[in-house]
Amino acid sequence: MNITYNDKLKDLPIEPLHALFVAVGWPPDEPLPDELRKGFMQSWLHSTLVISAWDGENLVGAVRVLSDTIFRSIIYDLLVDPEYHGNGIGSELVRRCKAHFLDSECWWDVTEKTARFIRSLDFPKHQRQANF
Repeated sequence: MNITYNDKLKDLPIEPLHALFVAVGWPPDEPLPDELRKGFMQSWLHSTLVISAWDGENLVGAVRVLSDTIFRSIIYDLLVDPEYHGNGIGSELVRRCKAHFLDSECWWDVTEKTARFIRSLDFPKHQRQANF
């Protein structure tokens, strides 16, 4: 498996990104209505960092980060296609997030299942799940 990572592209293709969300069980498997389609990408486009994982032309993982780049960075929407679980993609996405903001305290605002995964990656103690 030859997974490539891209940290330059924020405007991910909407259909494959939506399919990733559906694959991990976040929204129902329904077409995006036009009004939701317009706003769906805004959180990705306005994030400080987006990292995507690709198997050839197929989007198989993605994560986004909001950061002030100095004090705090918050990981949102860590997604990996379940067919690719166990291949280190999620770990690599998180590692790359941390590498972009080395001096920043890193928080995450994700589902509890994803939070358990992130905690398993041996984050330093000052890095934690955000409670909003």
